[in-house]
Amino acid sequence: MNLDLSPSKLKIHSVNYDTIFNTRNRWQSWLDVEAALALSQSRLGMIPKKTGRKIAAKCKLSKLNIKNIEKDLKKKGHKLVPLIWELARVCDKESKKYVHWGATTQNIVSNGDLIILKKFHKIILTEISEILNILSKISLKSKDYLMVARTHGQHALPSTFGFKIACWIDEVSRHVERLYDSEKRVFRCIFGGATGTAASFGKYGLKVQQKVAKELNLYSASIPSRSHFDHFTEYTNILIMISTTFGKISNEIYNLMKNEISEVEEPMTSNDVGSSTMPQKRNPHLTQDVISLSTECKSLSLISFESMSNEHEGSRQHHLMSNNALFRSCKITGEILSLSKYILKNMKIKPEQMRKNLKLSEGSIVSESIMLKLGEKIGRQKSHDIIHKILNASVKNNKNFLQLLKNNSNFKKNVNSKELKMIINPKNYIGLSSKFAKEKSEFAKKLIKKIKKKRFILSN
Repeated sequence: MNLDLSPSKLKIHSVNYDTIFNTRNRWQSWLDVEAALALSQSRLGMIPKKTGRKIAAKCKLSKLNIKNIEKDLKKKGHKLVPLIWELARVCDKESKKYVHWGATTQNIVSNGDLIILKKFHKIILTEISEILNILSKISLKSKDYLMVARTHGQHALPSTFGFKIACWIDEVSRHVERLYDSEKRVFRCIFGGATGTAASFGKYGLKVQQKVAKELNLYSASIPSRSHFDHFTEYTNILIMISTTFGKISNEIYNLMKNEISEVEEPMTSNDVGSSTMPQKRNPHLTQDVISLSTECKSLSLISFESMSNEHEGSRQHHLMSNNALFRSCKITGEILSLSKYILKNMKIKPEQMRKNLKLSEGSIVSESIMLKLGEKIGRQKSHDIIHKILNASVKNNKNFLQLLKNNSNFKKNVNSKELKMIINPKNYIGLSSKFAKEKSEFAKKLIKKIKKKRFILSN
């Protein structure tokens, strides 16, 4: 799906994720790594002390000639070498000797990409926090909104809309846990030279990586193998899970919008046009965009896992697979979160229609409650058989279920009218729906505070 051509993207305010991952930002992130490398090596004594500071001072894209970089990119066909050359060109005669000392391209590029990923990571945690705030309010407000719970696409039992929202909060909260738990594995500095043995760093070995990691505020990998992409695969698939959850939420809203159900409605204005030929159409464009994006994001899972099948000590094609899957899943997930936030904040909820739909089954939606009440006297299985036969007769003969129930001798003998009135009232058979809705509303508020206060590796 081309996000730039989507009317939805124009309709809502969202973070420009393309800007975060654009070429200039990546170049600057690579320069940040070169700066961290030079400073680390100078502090270790690998290169002259002042040289590290001098190189780092030049690691600003604004101090380089972009035209020179672009010219050499066309000439040499290597994404990093032109940047290194230009960095060396602007350094003094002595300092330029030590630019990119002992490093390989992937050391610079992968760690630079982690710098960008850190920024994205913080942004989506903020986005999710804002969505949780919206869901918390809806869950509490709608905790007693009676509605039909559906399984296999059919009416099952009475429930509340707040319970549905509570389930969404619960699932989203686990993604927050996954994002935090993954940090120590995902945000690892891997800096071991051409094949990961740190041979080019001589006696300083892994100390170079440890220093660079500290400079960049990253964890330090225990072994700096270039063939490891499992950390990027993990993060990509967490994003896919997040996208899938919000795809499911949008699909639920999309289904509940159908004319025959009409219990909720995605944000619409009087100016929205649903169809070029049918004036009456109120088509759910926003939710369909999310569903489509979510499906696209899932397709990236295979690519991300394939990137882990690296050859020997490193290969370019697997690095490209990893990058493509990671960055694309970041952009898609970001767009999904922006769209979902807008949908959930502004969607129309119709409690009156929910109650009307509860009455469509003419009481059969509480047949489990009726069966259990009768079962107290005659046993569950026998009660199930009786209620099932009455329901079949109701459907076959187009008769009212409750009327047939009242006329059944077994039922009349064991359940009085007062008990019947109690058990056929849907609000008496919603279980813990309202309680769960209230609890998850409070839970979401606490989780939001944790996200705001939590000190983790990316806190700076």
